[in-house]
Amino acid sequence: MNVFIVEDSAETREELVGLVAELPGFRVVGQAASVQEAIDGIERTAPEALTLDISLPDGSGVEVLKHIRRCGADIFIVVLTGNPYDSLRTACTRLGAAAVLDKFDGLAQAAEMLQAGRRGNPEPR
Repeated sequence: MNVFIVEDSAETREELVGLVAELPGFRVVGQAASVQEAIDGIERTAPEALTLDISLPDGSGVEVLKHIRRCGADIFIVVLTGNPYDSLRTACTRLGAAAVLDKFDGLAQAAEMLQAGRRGNPEPR
């Protein structure tokens, strides 16, 4: 499964790259640290899955979700945020996110969600 990672923290992004690289059959096809880089990279690489940070330096990951929805792309999306409020969870889910996880303790869970999404089951084992 081809995965694109959107995360503005280089350290967290590298940790996600490492987690995805350990998953059999998964490959990181691109990375971005901003909304515009994410939109450009997603269009260029056509990933099957995406990890998406909400707080980005040039806007919100919600803008990326809206773009993906407008384009009609079929991407399995796991949102990571330091502020997992119920209203944010609801908004992201309505825009097509499979899960909204707390970034500070959900990176490993994000990898589990990607594996579950590959099997067609959005719930981790």
